[in-house]
Amino acid sequence: MAQINQSICLTLPKSITKQISTCENSEQYITNFLQNALPSSDTGSVADELRKSLIFAKHKNKWNKKKRCQGKLLTSRKRMQLGLRKISCKSDMKYTALLPLNQLWLNYMEQVLGSKFFNNIPKDSTDPNWENVNQQLIKADFHGAEISIVGSKCPSLVGLSGIVVQDTKNIFRICGRDNIMRTIPKDNVIINIYLKNIKLEFFGKDLSIRPTERTIKKFKCGRIYEL
Repeated sequence: MAQINQSICLTLPKSITKQISTCENSEQYITNFLQNALPSSDTGSVADELRKSLIFAKHKNKWNKKKRCQGKLLTSRKRMQLGLRKISCKSDMKYTALLPLNQLWLNYMEQVLGSKFFNNIPKDSTDPNWENVNQQLIKADFHGAEISIVGSKCPSLVGLSGIVVQDTKNIFRICGRDNIMRTIPKDNVIINIYLKNIKLEFFGKDLSIRPTERTIKKFKCGRIYEL
């Protein structure tokens, strides 16, 4: 009996194993096996049958999924207390360091408007593309845009310019050419935004919405605000 058990555990001779073919692709291995095992009259339907989805193939192994982080996210109040959304007026940020950000914003606007309207903004309200282009412009994100203030109830704001480093509901925070960080209230100001050689004029009140909410809001053209 012991001799029989030992003979079972022995490896197969090479005369047998050399005839066994292996295939790394499991689907190709199954196809080859069926074509060799089935009668010649049934081999033609092998490919069509294998195209059908298998029930067990739809069930994925749940044990391979990584566990999600169970930690709690920070609340808005906690983020404000930690100063995560604040940019200090005494920041060491330089205007020249923000020029790549401005170029990135210009590339973003070219994708939003398309090359045709990016270089040729409609200037007449009778243009059929006037409404669509204006809606795209006012819904855009202005982080990285170069702006200047041309009108305001507060005379000290007129003439300020710089690159936008923070766009919130009520303010623009910009870094000027003198490397000074300034806060511009959007309410009751007229803003010029520069697209290369094109200058666009906006009422700040139209932009007094969070950037994420501006993208889905429908704006009405023709509104004029008193400054």
